[in-house]
Amino acid sequence: MTTDEMKLPTTLHYVTFPAAGDSKLVFAARLRVPGGEGKKPAVLILHGSAGPSAREGGYADVLNAAGFVTLEPDQWAARGLKGGADGRPKSLQETLPDVYGAREFLAAHPAVDAARIGVLGFSFGGVSAMLAATHRYNDQYLKGGHFAALMPVYPAAWVYNRVPGFEFGGLVDAPVLLMTGALDQYDNDPEISAKLVAGLSEADRAKIRLEVMAASHHGFDMPGADVEVVDPFGNQGKGGRVVMRHNPAATKAAHEIAVEFFSGAMKSK
Repeated sequence: MTTDEMKLPTTLHYVTFPAAGDSKLVFAARLRVPGGEGKKPAVLILHGSAGPSAREGGYADVLNAAGFVTLEPDQWAARGLKGGADGRPKSLQETLPDVYGAREFLAAHPAVDAARIGVLGFSFGGVSAMLAATHRYNDQYLKGGHFAALMPVYPAAWVYNRVPGFEFGGLVDAPVLLMTGALDQYDNDPEISAKLVAGLSEADRAKIRLEVMAASHHGFDMPGADVEVVDPFGNQGKGGRVVMRHNPAATKAAHEIAVEFFSGAMKSK
């Protein structure tokens, strides 16, 4: 993208799209399209258990400035859910049609290069990104294709390959950036992501980049966050209180890492 194109305004649209394979479940979303000619790479941005927040928009801002189309769906409103530990879907797997319906929408958009669509998810949305990185789940919705790059952020790393339904391995041929917080109380172990990656096959390990953000709790990139919540998935599934606290410096670093990762993974050919 040229300097002149980057100065062009990003246009905001409010759109809807159906879940993959279910035209009755329709989601509202914010679609942002940067100025400039030609088809652009895109990033699907998935919120966490609490629902849409300023966090998703912060990443959209920097990605738009770098030339990416972004799509921020509200996965809860269509289901009549309020968000939080008691107001999210019963299972993560039931929301994967949302993810692939969003990808179908982006792939069909005239401003988007269908071969360059990535996904960025936080917490609950990060779990979606983790599972979408596996052939086991991806191929149920997109056999013969996959997201071009996947960035799960604090996706409760302790759960994978320990809880049935959260198998992680047999990855699609795309780079994965796994980002966690050193103080994340869902994991209660700053090394747990590294242990997960170390247990994978050599081929899968080669696809993963790990970033553990220092001095960072769950939700470190959520402006204004400074709360304790009770979640049965916290503390490696033992339940109890989990701190969510914004870290401005880590947020800025995470934004820069996200732009660098998706830019490198989805260069125009």
